[in-house]
Amino acid sequence: MVRCGPLAFGQDTLAVDTARAKPVFSAYVDVYYAYDFGHPRDEQRPQFLYQYNRHNEVDLNLGLARVDYAEERLRATFGLMAGTYAQANLINEPELLRNVYEARLGLKLSRTKEIWLDAGVYTSHIGMESAIGIENWTLTRSIIAENSPYYLSGAKLTWAPSKKLEVAAHFLNGWQRMRRIQDNIPCFGTQVLYTPREGVQFNWSTFAGSDTPDSLSLYRVFNNLWFSFEKGNWGLRLGGDVGAQEGKYDGWHTWAGALMLVRRKLGERYFGVARAEYYTDPEQVIVPTATPHGLTTLGYSLGLDMQITPDAPLRVEGRTFHGVDAIFESVHGPAQDNTSITVSMAARF
Repeated sequence: MVRCGPLAFGQDTLAVDTARAKPVFSAYVDVYYAYDFGHPRDEQRPQFLYQYNRHNEVDLNLGLARVDYAEERLRATFGLMAGTYAQANLINEPELLRNVYEARLGLKLSRTKEIWLDAGVYTSHIGMESAIGIENWTLTRSIIAENSPYYLSGAKLTWAPSKKLEVAAHFLNGWQRMRRIQDNIPCFGTQVLYTPREGVQFNWSTFAGSDTPDSLSLYRVFNNLWFSFEKGNWGLRLGGDVGAQEGKYDGWHTWAGALMLVRRKLGERYFGVARAEYYTDPEQVIVPTATPHGLTTLGYSLGLDMQITPDAPLRVEGRTFHGVDAIFESVHGPAQDNTSITVSMAARF
């Protein structure tokens, strides 16, 4: 992800000090309590959620220790993490890599132009939300953020021809994979970020490749668009995804999602935020549900943030989903609706 506005969108989060060539150490801790009114029997919240996903217990969502190094033509980052986010989101990675948040090295290829080549494990260029909670307007992540890559492994070439425009090309090991699966199809990605003026940004990100073994070789293409506007006490963010993957026995299977966020500053230390979202994956490419319409749901949330300090918010959020199929767990059996309340304390230092 990229830095956007006064808060960092995405996942290239803790700042690198380029003015001095020495390591910069930082840390982040996010502790939460979530209560799911569906009362899931195994304490696990809906399967398409990877953050704040444990019911009725105080838990660590993400604890991160990170070191950054930067000089004029060299930059590097290494971060280790723990928490329920790492457990849920990296479960398919080799065991020794499941606690790696980021491990990348970058070289500036030109003395006069902003052209960088970075390689390793790095934060995704897709979407406007970060694994680090305080970088986002909402406490919890949207469905489109949870079901597109948070991290990538590979190499990226970034060029910033001006302060308003940044473009990047990615050569990747797969769709949120540190190691390639047995697959000869290469994966690629692109990103275009345009900042016409302060408080306004447009972004277009893509992915093309395969996330299946050679025996299937099902090609996938994906587009993500988002827009951000901030002025005075108000902010608006819009985002949308659309993806398609070859079917094993038939044509292309598609999925899509949309998101709208509205935030209002309520005082010196308070923010209110409202979210509306929609997601549909009828062919169950991303989220298997074994139901007729797959994960097809509307979502709404209201949140209130109190900034104890600029890097330590206390947040509360109420959230509800309404699905076409009965895909949620409840004490009365499968249900179309799911409601929860989440509280989070986080700090970056």
